[in-house]
Amino acid sequence: MNATDQPPIVLLHGWGGSFNATWANNGWLSEIASRGRCVIEVDIPGHGITRASNDPGDYADLAGMLRKKIPEGTIVDAIGYSLGAKLLLALAMRDPDRYRRLVVAGLGANAFAPEPQGEAVAAALENGTNETTPPPVKVLVDYALSAGNDPQALAAVLRRMPNPVITPIQLAQVTQPTLLIAGDRDAIAMPIKPLLDALPHATCQLLSGVDHLNLPANLDFRGAALAFLN
Repeated sequence: MNATDQPPIVLLHGWGGSFNATWANNGWLSEIASRGRCVIEVDIPGHGITRASNDPGDYADLAGMLRKKIPEGTIVDAIGYSLGAKLLLALAMRDPDRYRRLVVAGLGANAFAPEPQGEAVAAALENGTNETTPPPVKVLVDYALSAGNDPQALAAVLRRMPNPVITPIQLAQVTQPTLLIAGDRDAIAMPIKPLLDALPHATCQLLSGVDHLNLPANLDFRGAALAFLN
C-alpha cells in the first residue's frame, strides 16, 4: 500500500491536553504530512479552546461524544495517548470495522482503573494551587492550564461518572494490530503487562528514561508509532 492509499490518522490527546498542545506543538503534523498521510483533528470533549460544559453529567459518555467527531464511513488509523488511548480502545470496540491499526500510548494497568487523583486535581483546578498542594497534583494542574483549557470544564470531566469502563474480557474484541508504547518511568501507566495480556494482537515497546507527561514530545515515540501505522 502506498502512503497516498493509506487511511487518515486520528490523534487523541490525553486528559488536560489538547490537539494543538499534544500533537501540533510537538511536531507530529509536519512529520505525518512528510509521510504522505493526513490527520483528523480532534479535541476530547471538555478540552481545547471551544466553549465547554462545566456539568459533569454532560460527560457521561466521553467515547460516544468523541465518536461523533470522527467522520462516518471513514476507515482510520489512530494514536491515543493516556485518556485518549483509553477512549481509543472504547471506540475500537464500538466500531471495529472503522479502525485499521491502533497505537495505545501512556496506558497500561490504568486502563482498568479511574483517575486516582481525580478529585484532588479537580478541586485544585477550581480553587487554584498553593504551597499545600501536593506536587503531583500541581504538576497535572499546570500541565492542563498550559494547554489553554478551561479549568472548570476539565474539573467537570474528572468528576464525570467513570467512563469508559474497560475490562480485560471486553478487550478480546479489539482484534486490530495494536502497538502499546510507554516510557519506563511512566508511573501512571505502569505496569503495562495487564493491558498487553488482554489485547489479542498487541506488541509492546518501552522507551528508556521517558515519563508520562513527556511522552508526546519524545521522538522515539513518534517514530515508532508512525512506522507501525505505515
